[in-house]
Amino acid sequence: MKTLGTGNYIVSSDYLILLAELAFEHGISAADLLRDSGLPEELLFQPGVLVGHDSALRVVEQFCALTNDLSIALEYGKRMTLSKHGALGYAAQYSATMADAADKVTRYVETRAQIFSIARDASEHERHLFIEPRFNNKVAGAFLSLAFLASIETICRTLVGPVGREAESRILTSIETDFSAQQILPHCRVISSAGENSLNWPADVLVHPLPFFNPQLEGMAEQQLQSALTHLNQGRPVTAKVRQILENRLPELPTVETVAGLLCMSAATLNRKLKADGNSFQQLKDDVRFQHAQALLRTELPVDLVAERLGFSDASNFAKAFKTWAGVSPSQFRLQQ
Repeated sequence: MKTLGTGNYIVSSDYLILLAELAFEHGISAADLLRDSGLPEELLFQPGVLVGHDSALRVVEQFCALTNDLSIALEYGKRMTLSKHGALGYAAQYSATMADAADKVTRYVETRAQIFSIARDASEHERHLFIEPRFNNKVAGAFLSLAFLASIETICRTLVGPVGREAESRILTSIETDFSAQQILPHCRVISSAGENSLNWPADVLVHPLPFFNPQLEGMAEQQLQSALTHLNQGRPVTAKVRQILENRLPELPTVETVAGLLCMSAATLNRKLKADGNSFQQLKDDVRFQHAQALLRTELPVDLVAERLGFSDASNFAKAFKTWAGVSPSQFRLQQ
């Protein structure tokens, strides 16, 4: 698939079109919004186009600079309704349960945007969704993380129906702003939390069957997503393909033989291709675990449960691995956040 702009990850132009609509309401022209991004203004009339993440982030940076208010991410996210997420939104809408919908988001989000790593977790009374930007851009990362979480919160509240209409949810955001008076997301507390971007819902409202469940439409949407994912993978380096497989299968990370089989090649061929990319299978496993470990350690989840969520046999082995990756222990990492 052809990609406009620059960057190794893709973002659907649908999200930039939505941002341009919001920019217009704040008196920002398309020319100003797209300046220095390398993207043509015609893109704003072309939904479904794949855009390189560097160019897309430049647009987001420009929007943030011109508005000087990162809290607008809440409004931006609320406008990312089910239809704005394409087939991914419809697959979630027609799922049987919220767990099914969340599983589809985790597996197929890369058909819409590849800029986040996503991790899910469950405690006794809550369900948690953590996101971690894959790029090093503090402003755009914080803005887009909050927008994505606001979108998921809005969609969840729509899907759960009357039973969860007034349930109290929480969004933790790395944006350092007082959100106590926000009214964009009713019944959702938005809290600044250094380094963490997560959505937290009470577990008891997410266990009910979803009101729009339609297995035929669900299957059609998922078929489109699988086709889109296949097309994306055909043009991606093998490293990106392996990383996606590993991220989708935490905590039970597959062996190199299993991953090679999924990619229709031998383990020796896969290892050779990874080496040509300057990587190894073990390096990718460590990198995926490290990214998710950082996100989970920014929460209050006990270290032993973080280790379990990442597939380690015990907290000691996880601590040793984490110190190798980060140069500090998990507890020291938490103190630095």
